This record gives sequence, structure tokens and C-alpha cells, in this order.
Amino acid sequence: MQLKYCSFLIPLLAVVFEPVQTFQCIDPDKQLFSNLWANGLLDVKKKTSRFFQNDDIFNNFTCEYLPPSDTVPTSVHKLRPGDIKIVAALGDSLTAANGADASTIIGVANNYRGLSWSIGGYYKPLLSKNANDDVEEHFSLPNALKRYNPDIKGFAEGEEGPGEEGANLDMAVQGSKAVNLTDQANNLIEELKSNPDYDFENDWKLLTILIGGNNLCQYCVDERSTPDNFAADVQAVLDLLQASVPRMLVNLVTIFNINVVAALGMDDLVCKAAHECFCYCAMLDDAYSQLTLQRFNGLYRGNLHNIINSGRYDTTEDFTVVIQPFLENTSPPFNAAGTEPDLSYFAPDCFHFSSKGHNYAGQALWNNMFQPIGKKNQAWKLGEELDCPSEENPYIFTSQNSADL
Repeated sequence: MQLKYCSFLIPLLAVVFEPVQTFQCIDPDKQLFSNLWANGLLDVKKKTSRFFQNDDIFNNFTCEYLPPSDTVPTSVHKLRPGDIKIVAALGDSLTAANGADASTIIGVANNYRGLSWSIGGYYKPLLSKNANDDVEEHFSLPNALKRYNPDIKGFAEGEEGPGEEGANLDMAVQGSKAVNLTDQANNLIEELKSNPDYDFENDWKLLTILIGGNNLCQYCVDERSTPDNFAADVQAVLDLLQASVPRMLVNLVTIFNINVVAALGMDDLVCKAAHECFCYCAMLDDAYSQLTLQRFNGLYRGNLHNIINSGRYDTTEDFTVVIQPFLENTSPPFNAAGTEPDLSYFAPDCFHFSSKGHNYAGQALWNNMFQPIGKKNQAWKLGEELDCPSEENPYIFTSQNSADL
């Protein structure tokens, strides 16, 4: 099947108060914005109660302060949260926070990186007093780590494209697949080595990776997206990092069930058009396509578990990879009446996280980090209590320090 690679530059409309960027999609049959334009849907804002109105969120961060280690640790298996000096991230639009503060479908093209669940650390909207730079305002991994090391570096700020100044060490690029992670990792390594703000040899680094959504969304038109190729591409980037970067712990977050998310908002014309554009393969409704998608989804996760469980990245004291599985069995939250999915957790395309979604994904990632291997949550549980480091169990859990629990 021949692909049409579509790139649209949307003119600034008087009714739209969001910056304009190029929106790209891979779509064998449809053109997203031309269809939406023809149907007068480009300026449809999230007006109903089904969508989030960007109300302020207050997170009760109940973890007590735990001081960093008395001396800089020499083992990745003995890292307290305050020992982390640098945060970084690789991935796709879910890490670049596409659409996180968008009110229309056009805004989904924008990277609201300062709100990203895994790497965001500052985002101040116009006319708002909330800078989203503290964990009680916005729960992201860097904001939580600031409670233990307020001088942590690398987190993303504001609304920035890939490689722009405020993106900092958020190397994620929208549309990326597993094969693109190596380029992102090379950019990260170059930045860590060349930027005088970072001590490449001595600083402990926490890197979070989430990839696979675009592979699954395009599995039926992309030969590189087979489960074996996906695993090989992820292994390649992990091998590169292990060989090139000292003092690094990698959070490898496994992908959610793509068919569940792709089905969201199918009674909404904007969401349906968006999903047909960038998640075409998940929209195929014949039995073979749906079974293949589910099989690939499971094999993506299973193959990564096999690689990490092999001990391939437990051969040195200054590098390891930990799978954080909180998305594996996560289903979209339902509304209070339990009658339909609560789309307030999603951007106007009913696919990417809203600011609210990023907030709770950040909390779920934090909890996974302080749950031992074999006892990690595999679903995002709204309202769950925080898992916290303590003097009894002060370290971010790895395969080695989980062995006695």
C-alpha cells in the first residue's frame, strides 16, 4: 500500500489562540486537516463536560524528605532520589507532550514539553499564576525529584519544538518510532558531553523512554514495525547508552494497549478524523487486523521484558535498565457515573494526554520506581497512595536491590 506523507501548515485563524506548527501524519486514505476544514471543525474547542477545562490540580505529595547519600554512590543499585543530578527522556509525541494544553485539534501539533509526565519541569500559560514547576501543581517526574534535589537539571520548559532551548534534555520527537531512538540518543550524548552545565562523567542521570505507539499505529504499512524489529531497535539504543554513558539508570516504560486508546472518541468527528490520520492501522476493524494488532502489542512488551530480564544491562555497576509497566493494563478512566470514558485525561484528539493525563501518568511512573521488581503496578490507578522512598528502602528499585524483598 502506497503511503501519502501529508504535511500541513495551518494559517493563523482569528478564532484560534494557539501557536501554529506543522502537523504531520501518515495516512493512506485521508487528509486530516483538509477534511476538518471542509466540515468546519478546525476551531471546535473542548466545550462539553467530557473534556477537561484545565482546572488547577492539587497533588498532595505525602512523601517525606529523604537526604541524598552521604557520598556520591558508585552503584546504580544504590541511588536515592536526591542522588539524581540530571533527568532526560527519549520518545515520541507522548513524551514531547503534544496537545497537553491544547483547546483545539490544531494545538495537538504543539509540544507542551514543560507539562510532560516524564521530563516536564516548568510551564506557565498566559494569564495563569501556576508555573507547573512544583509537584503539588503538576506531578511530573522532575517536579517530584525537585523535592529531594532542587538543583536537578535537564527537565523541559514551556512549549518548545525538538532541539529548541527549552526542550533541554527532552529529546523526544513527535512521530518517532523505535528505529529513531538511536538518533535521539546520539543527540542526548552530544548534549551531555558538550554542555558545561552537565558533568558527564560524575553526575547520575535518570533517563525515561517510552516508544511504540507509532509503530503499532502503523504496523500494517511499515515493515520495520514487526515485534522482532521493534525489539531490535530498542535493544540497539540501550546498547549504545550502556557503552557510551556513565552513571545512568534507564526507566523503560512499556506501551499501553493501543486499540483501547484508538477507540476513544469515535462519536466525535474531530477525534475520529485524527485517529484515522495518525493511527490508521488500529482503526481497521476486520478480525485479522484487530487480532494482529493485539498480538503485536503483547509481543512488543514481552520482547522488551525478555531483553531486560536476560541481565544484558546488569553487567556493570554504573548502568541498568528497569521496566516500568504501569501503562500495560491501564484503561482510560470513566466518568463519575461510569457511563463513558472520561476524555478530560486526553487532548482534543482523544489520544494524547491532556495536562491532567500527564499529571497522573507522572504519579504512576513515580510509584513504579519505588515498587520492587515483581511487585510493580501494571495499571494506572487513579487516587492511589504514593509509594515513597524511606530510610528502610531508600533506593530506586532495580533488579539487584529488589532481590531481598
